[in-house]
Amino acid sequence: MAEEQDERDGHRPEPSGRRVPWPEEVRAWRDLVATARRTVVDGLVVGTSGNVSVRVADTVLVTPSGVPYDRLTPGDLTGVGLDGRQVLGSLVPTSELPLHLAVYRATDAGAVVHTHAVHATAVSTLVPELPLVHYMAGALGGPVRVAPYATYGTEELARAHAP
Repeated sequence: MAEEQDERDGHRPEPSGRRVPWPEEVRAWRDLVATARRTVVDGLVVGTSGNVSVRVADTVLVTPSGVPYDRLTPGDLTGVGLDGRQVLGSLVPTSELPLHLAVYRATDAGAVVHTHAVHATAVSTLVPELPLVHYMAGALGGPVRVAPYATYGTEELARAHAP
């Protein structure tokens, strides 16, 4: 019985059932890491809070759980299918994976950047949506919704954030 081969170039999956990343996934991972690191530099996250993902075809590359962004390497590439099954890497995906997948399943979004910016978090406790206060904010398509509180990593939180 022949082992299953990937249709793109005939490479077999690794023994874990995961596969070797494609060149476009490697490039996207590099960009994802740069974006994740920028969230730290810009003060949008502290420590390992927040998470970043990018969709490459039917694969979602996502920051792994508990790894500081300044320590991410090419070998830390972590990817899942839209069904949540891990297809790339060995690190555990972010606990907020259900939130990211809910967005990708419901929209054609190409990336999700989930931060814990102190000021945005404080304002979110006071208003049901963040009003547009600058003309460039119109590019967002309207006010930014504030989801009700839900425990991190839960389907409840994912449903609250799904469009």
